Amino acid sequence: MNIADLVREIREDSVSGASQLTIKAAAAFLKLLEKSASIKDVRRLVKALADARPSMPSIANMAHMIGSIIEKEVSAGKPIEEAIENAVRKCIGEYQGSLRKAVQNASEIMRKCSSILTHSYSSTIAGALESCREVKVYVTESRPGYEGRRLAERLAARGHDVTLIVDAAASYVIDQGLVDAVMLGCDAILDDGSIANKIGSKMIALSAMDAGIPVNIVTDLWKAAVYGFGLEKHPGEEVYAGEVKLRCLNPYFEVLPPRLISAYVTEKGALRVEELIGEIELMWGEVVARKREKARPRSR
Repeated sequence: MNIADLVREIREDSVSGASQLTIKAAAAFLKLLEKSASIKDVRRLVKALADARPSMPSIANMAHMIGSIIEKEVSAGKPIEEAIENAVRKCIGEYQGSLRKAVQNASEIMRKCSSILTHSYSSTIAGALESCREVKVYVTESRPGYEGRRLAERLAARGHDVTLIVDAAASYVIDQGLVDAVMLGCDAILDDGSIANKIGSKMIALSAMDAGIPVNIVTDLWKAAVYGFGLEKHPGEEVYAGEVKLRCLNPYFEVLPPRLISAYVTEKGALRVEELIGEIELMWGEVVARKREKARPRSR
């Protein structure tokens, strides 16, 4: 598979989660080693990957981080092939370390619950739940892609007590007092601490707030939208493929404001919104500073 095919595969993949696609994006740089690579090739790939999935900033962050390391090492005299291998290895290692720590921190919170509700498919939440056999799990099927079915099947196959529900039954489960907390994944963290996740997340969070149960967002800091963000829409045919001519709206992601979020469970622990923003500034300081500088109004 060539680089164009890899980028297209990432762009069109509506099944894999952000973490899986981020690793795939990092590995794409190794394809450059199959021919004589140049810095121009690296920059082109960074841009292609950064533009591939605007709703999943971790992909752009990974691409820019790898590109930056490659350019610095080449400028210091290192062969580009060695620089590419070093950058990919370093970034994947740091990224996977962040994921492992976020999973561990989420597991510690989940173990304090007897039952939780989650929505769609998050590999981070799946990993955390796999070490929490005693926790009962309610999973929405997550139309139209049915990602939640995949999570329910994964957990049930490992012996978990899991109940699959239709998306519209989430508030019923919450109102009936069947869960102690809502645990949601995250595809993007926005500048104000809002997060983007699979469509349907906001109505679940609103129901949880009304019932007085916490909504915890499980995420890593690589998902900060420091290079930009955009909501994706997918083909209407995924919603309806019948013979009657119908107009279908098929948004895949929506935004949850911080007021609906009890805690952000990250590799740095469970954070409040102010702490989350502070950690993002520590990790992505130079990028955040440039972004603010561009947004600052110029004096005449």
